[in-house]
Amino acid sequence: MAITDRVVVAFANIEAQRRISKILESGGCRPAACCFSGADVIRVVRKLGTASVVCGFKLRDMTANDLAASLRTTAALLVVTSPVYLDLCGGENLYKLAAPVSRSDFFSSLQIMRQFEEKTLRPPVVQRQESDQKVIARAKELLISINRMTEGEAHRFLQKRSMDTGLRMVETAQIIISSYSY
Repeated sequence: MAITDRVVVAFANIEAQRRISKILESGGCRPAACCFSGADVIRVVRKLGTASVVCGFKLRDMTANDLAASLRTTAALLVVTSPVYLDLCGGENLYKLAAPVSRSDFFSSLQIMRQFEEKTLRPPVVQRQESDQKVIARAKELLISINRMTEGEAHRFLQKRSMDTGLRMVETAQIIISSYSY
């Protein structure tokens, strides 16, 4: 994935949007979307799965801090604004860049943000196939009936064993089912 894939530009001011979009395009990237409000950004990012958001401090309906909190696990934000507003910014997925910004500083900041993003953001949740869900449910039933666990305990047991062994949850469930089958 290139550093400029899935970039959403969000500014309340259309001129600021155009300037940032122009910088992105000069680097070979066309923004996935341009938005005026945080609600629009949230909708677009959820549709994309994950994204990098370049925004100003104030959007039409929320601040960058509010947006960062809403997108904590799915997007990183590069806030480009005046130094006065940068002091008000905070969040683990929020990066700051003082305006006016040079092209090289912009792309360097975007690169750094994307490198951290790759390591910290969670991929979108993938729904399990129905057959996998049935295997997991069967393993839980066995744990509940044989080991007298509650449903929550059985689920946590499967999760913990999966994490400890590095196996997918369905693989752990299959091991449990086969160990109780004669």
